[in-house]
Amino acid sequence: MITVNRQNTLSYFKRIFDFLGEYYPLIIGAIIFIKTFTIYISSATPGYKLIVSIYWFIFVTAYKDMRKDIKLLPFIVLCIPIFLFLSYILNHGYAMWGTMLNFERKLHVVIDLNPIFKKIPFNDASFARIYKNQTLTWFFRLVYNNGFVVPPLMCFFRAIIAMDLKKALKYLCSAHIFQVFIISPFYITFHLQEVWYVLGQPDGLARVFHSQAEKSGTVLNCFPSMHTSISFAAFLLVLREKDKIFKTIWGFFCLCVIYSTMYLEIHWVIDIIGGLILAYCTVKLTDFVFDKIEKKIKPLLDKYYYKNKSISVSIDDSVSTSN
Repeated sequence: MITVNRQNTLSYFKRIFDFLGEYYPLIIGAIIFIKTFTIYISSATPGYKLIVSIYWFIFVTAYKDMRKDIKLLPFIVLCIPIFLFLSYILNHGYAMWGTMLNFERKLHVVIDLNPIFKKIPFNDASFARIYKNQTLTWFFRLVYNNGFVVPPLMCFFRAIIAMDLKKALKYLCSAHIFQVFIISPFYITFHLQEVWYVLGQPDGLARVFHSQAEKSGTVLNCFPSMHTSISFAAFLLVLREKDKIFKTIWGFFCLCVIYSTMYLEIHWVIDIIGGLILAYCTVKLTDFVFDKIEKKIKPLLDKYYYKNKSISVSIDDSVSTSN
């Protein structure tokens, strides 16, 4: 009798997970609809509503990339600690960054790049501001203010919708996790402030500062440009996506983040170049680390994570190795 009840219970849970696995994209779509609809009818700014609409874009483009070789339960179990970590970083990340800024203010400046960068011809990226208008400025402010998090984060969510955990983690590691450790020594060693501040121009972001100390501290950490490195790392991984619509539109958005840093007089040209190099290195580092880890845990993945061992071998997130 006990054996029969146990079999019935297991059969019941199996049907539930089969149902969730079959309709997983539709469930995600329903959640997105409920969350975004409340924002659309709220008093939120048009810019915020536009950013929220990106969730629909990633959902629509992710549907045909859904992976069918993944077991739902192990996928959900692995997602839980990742989302807890991500939630903690999103809630406390800026406070942690502020702690780093306070630490930098107490340090003796090792190398002051302000006077050096100011003298380099075209380093202020004035060519990016040949044409300016209010609409363009509004757009690039919106892009820049969301450019530190949104480019890889939306790619992460899209990969989760497609049940591709490896791809999701690659976006996080390439664009943020590895970069923080690599870029911190540069920020501690080099003192460089934003273009507008060094040149004595109005702030391109029209920020409100309550003190000179807050102003000078906020515009620190320019070399290399982390807005550039984050968005370009996301761009390099987006190039590996199969969906041409997502690849084109989101790739363009990532590049807009880089351009916005010059248009708004935030970063110097050399900052941008440094950010591009950093992004390329972190993407390659992520590929190397993931390849090593995957080889070590492949037996476990074949046994517990993939539905069919025969199709689990090297289903990567790239269109081809040439990318």
